[in-house]
Amino acid sequence: MRVVVSSGTADALNTNQRLRQRIAHGFQQLGLSCQPCAVEAVPALLQRQPMDLLLITGSIADPSVDLQWLVRRAHQQGSQVAFWLHDDPYEFDLHWRLAELGCPVFSNEPNCLPYYPPSCQARALALAASPLDDRGPSEPLAEPEVDLAFCGVAFPQRIALLRQLAAAGFRLACWGEGWPEDLAGAVNLRLGPLGLRQLYQRSRFVLNLGREIAIANRRHQIAASMPGPRTFEAALVGAVQLYLGQSPRISAYYGPGEGVIPAGSVEEVAALVERAIEEPQWLEHLGQAAACHTRRHHLYRHRCHDLLAGLTAWRTQP
Repeated sequence: MRVVVSSGTADALNTNQRLRQRIAHGFQQLGLSCQPCAVEAVPALLQRQPMDLLLITGSIADPSVDLQWLVRRAHQQGSQVAFWLHDDPYEFDLHWRLAELGCPVFSNEPNCLPYYPPSCQARALALAASPLDDRGPSEPLAEPEVDLAFCGVAFPQRIALLRQLAAAGFRLACWGEGWPEDLAGAVNLRLGPLGLRQLYQRSRFVLNLGREIAIANRRHQIAASMPGPRTFEAALVGAVQLYLGQSPRISAYYGPGEGVIPAGSVEEVAALVERAIEEPQWLEHLGQAAACHTRRHHLYRHRCHDLLAGLTAWRTQP
């Protein structure tokens, strides 16, 4: 079976090209021939060589990408086309673009499934971690430099929460884009995998914060419930996470003792930080458990296996 993994966004706008490479590697680990490819290059690739599956990943918000033409062209060449959408529910209102395509859809958000048209036969599929980023669990510093670390875009609810934690006296390290200059520990710089790994090494806990902002999610106002990819990526390198999101589904991916701890208040965070200071071996054990559990259950090869099983079920439906 030959698979091509592309994106729904042109590379000029795509800030997460790395993700399709990780997904392609997941298919390769299953023994399949798989090539990552920019969406702009897919038509030429279709002409040069046959493919069994074109998987379009990520966002479909880019109006410069003619999805209808691309799907029609792939079908003419005998290729199946499927979508694995990574920006639900935040861009759900744009998914009218899929209604007439007749392609199976995998969504990163289960709460969106009831709103997809029947033609999409939508299924839920979380993102994951990649062994390409796995160099074994990070060795923590003898004495972590900060209590809590976070990396991501400064959405309003994240700024409010980080201010609350800073006011409570926690030592913070916060990297990303859009953070106010007066927030202690904030640096407006994006980090790659190596930078994230170093940030996690410096910290007792990594904060796992939901996005909770609607880009195109006004019609149904669907709540996010699925852990994002950084949950799995951080766990793979042995970071212990405090999950402060609204997701009720985190327990389906990481149970007690597996390195992702739900925390609902500043007081709970304070108690966990105090325990980590008093019991560093407890924290180390949690990090090892997180990495082990992720390698066993939450790599892209696991998701690619589930995706192929979903496509088989889709093809065999009456």
